[in-house]
Amino acid sequence: MHEFGIAQEMLKVAFDYAAKNNAKRITALNVEMSVAADESEDSLRFHFEHLTRGTLAEGARVEIARVPAQAKCLDCANEFALNSEDATCPRCSSARVRALVQDEFRLASIDVE
Repeated sequence: MHEFGIAQEMLKVAFDYAAKNNAKRITALNVEMSVAADESEDSLRFHFEHLTRGTLAEGARVEIARVPAQAKCLDCANEFALNSEDATCPRCSSARVRALVQDEFRLASIDVE
């Protein structure tokens, strides 16, 4: 159910931006989602759709781009960009890697009219 809270927070930012810029409508929400995120893209889209009903963001496109996350190998301590969910360390080929703490979601941009 984390997706519900994520969608709520992103929409709060989008509505604040729209209000400050006298926007009549939000047409798209462009989200960056870390490859390390466990949350579901489909669930996030569902919650956006539910939360935007009756608002100036109703019907807005939700574009979700998967972006790399920083990771660290637990065997050789190498830090590298994790580009997929199934990753191995590029230095030692170990599968014992951990994503480093960072934002897993970011509202990259908002399209308004």
